[in-house]
Amino acid sequence: MIKSATQLKAKVRNVSKGNDKISKAMLRIFFMERFLERVSLSEYKEHFILKGGMLVSSLLGISARATMDIDTTVQALPLIKEDIEKIVEQICNVPIDDNISFKIISIETIMDDFDYPGIRLHMEGILEKLRQPLKVDISTDDAITPGAVEYKYQLMFEEREISLNTYNIETLLAEKSQTIINRGLANTRMRDFYDMYEIVQKKKFSIDVYKKAFWATCTRRNTQFSDDRIRRELNNIATSDDMKKLWDNFRRKNYFVDDIEYKSAIESVTRTIMKTIE
Repeated sequence: MIKSATQLKAKVRNVSKGNDKISKAMLRIFFMERFLERVSLSEYKEHFILKGGMLVSSLLGISARATMDIDTTVQALPLIKEDIEKIVEQICNVPIDDNISFKIISIETIMDDFDYPGIRLHMEGILEKLRQPLKVDISTDDAITPGAVEYKYQLMFEEREISLNTYNIETLLAEKSQTIINRGLANTRMRDFYDMYEIVQKKKFSIDVYKKAFWATCTRRNTQFSDDRIRRELNNIATSDDMKKLWDNFRRKNYFVDDIEYKSAIESVTRTIMKTIE
């Protein structure tokens, strides 16, 4: 186990081979993992469900995707700032012999695209003189179909796993699919398309469960789409020069996208989402 800033920097430098973007991503993920292990050992383990970028990073591998925050949903816990702050402080204080501590810098209420409230904690991970900012986003009452799963999260720098409750792959894909259709040409988040492309290429999932998860997510978010609307939005996205420009810019800025062309990504996403109406 890494217990000093010198060890951590040396490990990151060695694995990243001097690539600055990869180094920064690894540092963030290292501290996020230290927080997640505390969650896994806390009395709140069953209440916190990992989703979003951190889960996608684990599913696809560190070299495949960088992420800026920890995205979770909670079950059977009050989504009140004061209560969440106390719970997260307790999680931060779970004893692990890694010489790392966490500090809550600020906490705020946020509203997502569907006007569901959430809590965002701005935090700092500390290892000796090394300080790493990170964010933890917490929502509630997401439509997880059929339910959360126990996931063995492989730690980045250690030959061991930690046990976390997470979204199943079908719900992960369903939420991204709903967002893609709902936002249509207004969507500037190319990560949604990238994540769907990579997950579909690399992971097995149930089409039937995915379809159920998609429509459950639509119901939860008060968005019901006709078959024509789904076809129209997908066609508009596929033929949009502006969306292609956004993708090309996304490719340039993100090392993990490599040489994936817009056409390939959109064709894969379209094939997947069309299964919801077949």
